[in-house]
Amino acid sequence: MRVAVDTSVLRRPHTGLARYVSGLTRCLAEDAGLDVLALPGPTRIGNGLPFRPINLARQRWWYEAGMRRAAARAGAGALLMPAGYACRRGRIPQLTVVPDVNYLTSPGTYEAAFVRYATWTVGRAIHDADALMTISAFSRAEIGRHFGVDEDRISVVYPGLDAPPAEVGAAPIDRPYALYVGATERHKNLKTALDAWERFAPEVALAIVGNPGRDHGYVTGRAAGLSGRVVVTGRVAGGELEAWYRHASVFVFPSLTEGFGYPPLEAMQRGIPVVAARAGSLPEVLGDAARYHEPLDSGGLAEQVRDVLGDAALRARMVEAGRKRAAEFVWSRTASETASILRGIAADG
Repeated sequence: MRVAVDTSVLRRPHTGLARYVSGLTRCLAEDAGLDVLALPGPTRIGNGLPFRPINLARQRWWYEAGMRRAAARAGAGALLMPAGYACRRGRIPQLTVVPDVNYLTSPGTYEAAFVRYATWTVGRAIHDADALMTISAFSRAEIGRHFGVDEDRISVVYPGLDAPPAEVGAAPIDRPYALYVGATERHKNLKTALDAWERFAPEVALAIVGNPGRDHGYVTGRAAGLSGRVVVTGRVAGGELEAWYRHASVFVFPSLTEGFGYPPLEAMQRGIPVVAARAGSLPEVLGDAARYHEPLDSGGLAEQVRDVLGDAALRARMVEAGRKRAAEFVWSRTASETASILRGIAADG
């Protein structure tokens, strides 16, 4: 069966969603019973605010008509829409993935215009989908709550993890550090981590590594006043990111909400103990392998970090449990479960 996959999100390769779509497309292509056709959508015309209306119009044309035409010409038997968008209903059935609705779960942490557009887009996608899928039970419940969807209609298929590279570079800084990996966005709740390092002064530095987001100015400003105890790098290349992971003493992830949560699982995969907020999908995904703090409790975060750093036996248990937990998320299972849904809607169609 030929499956046409919307891969237009891969034009933004440094996001978690792009990594998910890339992994899902790749693992499905390894299924001998599927012929996967990646459709990248229309090219962007320039960048920045002046070009936004043009690019938005081209995007809407893609989902209104363009992708279905391309899929029909290629003889596709099903469409896979993995990034929260869907085509208009048509002859070829479509499986639509809504990874999360974090902009509704954590109100006030996203721009109002984005919330309006994303809510409209996902509402349309849910209406037009022949089958719905998401990446955690938490996301399924939030989609059901905010869009009035029967949760039985939404399949949960967990993403997989890529194997880490074998080679690791030297430690990026010459002192022990706790690591956060992710964008400096408001819902990532880096204020709580910064408060912890300012008020409770854990014995290690804090390294904040990842794409600059809407809170980047606030984060760098706070870090500048903490006498070198907080390092903010911005986005780093793959090999450098791997070194940050492998040499960390502990990983912290205070996010207010997550649909899945790649970075803490990747830390576990590499043998780094994880301290995370008890929020969103994190307890579901990380299970008993992590230590938790309440999302806004900076003292609780600092206390958990101190416990992990100061108790060798606890650290060893967390490392072992974390590796086992991360090993449960494999792309082969993701592919098998997703392919089953695709074959089901193709047969029904």
